[in-house]
Parts: sequence; C-alpha cells; structure tokens
Amino acid sequence: MNSKIGIMDIGSNSIRLVIYEMTETGAYRIVQECKEAARLSEKVGANGRMEREAIRSIAPLLRQFMAVCHMHGVVRMRAAATAAIRNATNSDEIVQWIAEETNLTLEILSGEQEGYAGFLGVVNTMNVSDGIIIDIGGGSTEITLFRDRKRLHTVSFPFGAVNMNWRFGREVKNGEWSPQQIEEMESFVRSSLQNHDWILSNPDLPFIGLGGTLRTLAKINQKRQDYSLPVTHHYEMTIEDVDYFYGSLPHLPYEKRKKTAGLSKDRADIIVPGLIILKTIFEAAQGSAYLVSGAGLRDGLFHELVNAEQPVVANPLITSIRNILSFAVPVSEAHVKRVNEYAVRLYDTLASGTSAAMDKRLLLTAATLYKTGAALNYYHFRQNSVFWILHAGIGGLSHRETVLAALIADYHPKNRTPRLLRTHADILEPSDEERVHRLGSLLQLAIGMDRSESGMITSINPTTGDDAMHLRLESKSEPILEQRELESVAKDFQKAWNLTLSWSILPSSNF
Repeated sequence: MNSKIGIMDIGSNSIRLVIYEMTETGAYRIVQECKEAARLSEKVGANGRMEREAIRSIAPLLRQFMAVCHMHGVVRMRAAATAAIRNATNSDEIVQWIAEETNLTLEILSGEQEGYAGFLGVVNTMNVSDGIIIDIGGGSTEITLFRDRKRLHTVSFPFGAVNMNWRFGREVKNGEWSPQQIEEMESFVRSSLQNHDWILSNPDLPFIGLGGTLRTLAKINQKRQDYSLPVTHHYEMTIEDVDYFYGSLPHLPYEKRKKTAGLSKDRADIIVPGLIILKTIFEAAQGSAYLVSGAGLRDGLFHELVNAEQPVVANPLITSIRNILSFAVPVSEAHVKRVNEYAVRLYDTLASGTSAAMDKRLLLTAATLYKTGAALNYYHFRQNSVFWILHAGIGGLSHRETVLAALIADYHPKNRTPRLLRTHADILEPSDEERVHRLGSLLQLAIGMDRSESGMITSINPTTGDDAMHLRLESKSEPILEQRELESVAKDFQKAWNLTLSWSILPSSNF
C-alpha cells in the first residue's frame, strides 16, 4: 500500500509544504505542493529576537498546511526551519511557541545540514559529477563543493536575498540601485569568502543554483529568448545571460521591474540582492556556467527521511524512470525491458565511439517511456508520450537530452519528427538531426521485434557486413505481428543507417 510523506520547509522568505506519495518499492512522486511568502527574516528585531506576534502571524498557515496533510493521509512528517529561525537569538523559544500554537514539532537545521540536504536534492536528480552548489535563501546562502558526486565542503553564510535587501537596499530609491550600493554589497560578499579557500581554489566548475533567485532568472531568460522547453530543472545559463541581467534588473524602477515576464511580483524587490550574491560568488570562484536545479532542500529532507542509511541514489536517470513507471502507467515493464535490450544490442552492432554512453541513455529513456502516453489516450499515445517526456522533469537528463529522448520515442520521419526538430532547434545541435534519425529508426525496429509485447521472439542475433545487417531471430511460434512491423519500419531504418536490412526467423531452441 502506498504511503504519504509530508515535508514542510519554514524558510526565511517563504513557507512550503510538499507531499510525496511513495510505493512499497520506494518509488515516489509529488502529489501536492503549497507555498506562501512569509518574509520571516524581516520579522527579526534589532536585538536578534523574533517575537511571539510574528509566530502568531504564520500559525494559521501552518495549521492549514497540517490540515492539508491530514486530508492527504500523511503518515510521516518532517518540518524544518532554516536561517530566519536558526539565527534568531531565541530560536528554542520559537520552537516552543510554534508547538503551542500549532502542535507542530519543528526541527531547526544547522547551516551544514541545510547545505547537505540541498546537495542530496541535486545529485539525486542531475547527471553532474562535479560542481559548486549555491542555495540563496531569504536569510542565508549555502555553498557546497562536490566532486565525483561526493560532498567535500559546505559553508553557510548568514546573508540571503531578504536580509541583504533590508541591509543594503533600504536607501534604494524607486527600486533603482546605484553603482555605489551595488559595490558596497559586492564588497561585503567578497570579504565573507576570504576565510574559505576551497571556494576560491576550485575554478571552472558549474554553479548549480537552488532557491528562488536562479530559478527566477531562468524563467525570465526563457521568456526573453522564447525558449522552446519551459522547464527550469537542468536549464543552463551562460555567463553572458547573467551579465545581461546584472546590467539591467538593478537599474529598473521597481514598478517596471514587477512587469518583467517571468518575475513574480513578490520577488521583484529581492531579485536584485539575490542576483548580486550569485554573480559575486560565481566570479570569485571562477565558475564555468550556471545550472538550475528544480530539486533542493525539500527533496533532500525527503531522501534523508526515507533513505537514512543511503540517501544518495545510484543513478538519477534510472530512479526517475522507475518513479514514472510505478504510478498507473499502462506499460508492461517486461516489454520495455526487452525493447531496451534489443535496442542496445542493435546499437552495439552498428555503432561505437565517444557518444555511445549518451546514446544509450537516450535509448534507455525513449525505450522505457515511449508508451507512457497511453495513460491519457491509447490512440494518441506517441504524441502524449512526447509531452510526458518533455515536461516530466526527468532526472539525469539535460534539456538537450530530454528533447532528443522525446524525438527518438516518437520517431515519425515524414511529419512529426521534422516539425519537432524545427521547434527545438534552439536547444539541439546540428549533428542531432542525424542522431534522431538513426536512434529513432533503431528504436522502432526494437519495438517491432516485440510488437505483441509477449516476448514471442526469444533471441536476436544481429550481424553486419557489406553495407547490410541481418537479424537472426528465434521465436516461440510464428511471430505474425512482429514480421508485419519489421516490414513496416525497415525502410526508415535502412535509410537512416545507409544499409540493407534482412532477417530470418527460426524456432526457438527453448521451446
């Protein structure tokens, strides 16, 4: 029986609730998420205390979040507070007040714990071995260095987008930051880094951003460039992209900045200090590019709760695919496993080279998910599967790989494939068109060899020579559906690979 798990994050800028559904085998998905801006870091007085009235102001929201958990049947709950409450001088008292007002048991995360949870969110959903994670919250900024998917260092700085806006932006007129105000904040951030040599001595690593600042910049950039895949997870921004925002957003009047496409109104003021923190640390560390992670603190808290002994998953892509297939998707796992095995066997016979690992990831994704769209409508499952693959936020795939996997899964060279290649030309590389035709036609051949989804063909033995490939197939009995499908897809396969295809079918030695 599936269970529900609630994760509540009481942050310095916002309070969020995420509810996960988890199967007995460990697959999971998000079934509800609620968010409300609270700006708790603005409720800390000059003496460092947060008064009870501030807690009373958020108590109704916390009680409603708990009611949402009750309605969903949540059986395990983890509520965690970050910088605003952590750094308050009366943090223990705040925990007691929240318990009295809401019956909620609150855990205060240390900066180290917060950074580690963010690290888990990243490495469990992205195919990145080395990098620097930056989590710019409302009241703190966590920096984590990892190599070979192992965390090496974490530091938490007691400044974030909200309290830095309060400290450096109070004198800003009409929302327009002056060069002097920007420089004062940059200088403060740079000075904070001086005692952390590991930040300054690991250049040329991608900066992976958590939290609202980089996600918001990604949304603005996607709108600005009319980007063809409106997904922020694993979205990449160049140094030039962020430099553009650095030269424009701080100098816009507040009312005009609020109208920026992709920028929510409740972040229009704090986007500037968040941007200054981001760019200053990126330049000091000599980062190579900006990557956005849609998974972070709450995801890490979830993994710590349900996989305490081994919270780092072995393979983000396989985990993500398993999660998709585990929830009401009318797909035979035995069938898609056979299709992937056939596809890899064909690929190993035909191709080799430096792109083999990427090609096999694409084949795994497309072979396993090509029929997920049948959950919506069987007769249009291929088109539905494309949408599913493009928008599911599949862990372990870049945006380019995601688009390629969707194109390969729905290979239709006369119509849909050319159209989708044009639609996503801003993401793909020139060589990708040939890759789509080759891998797409190869996948259709692999699907054809199990058209009945019954394992009728028990063995395949592909051989090549003299610009031809021959398939020696063994079958339980006459594979009528499979033969018909092979005849249907052979022409596209031959054209894509520039060879002649033939096959022979023998009785299986196992029957």
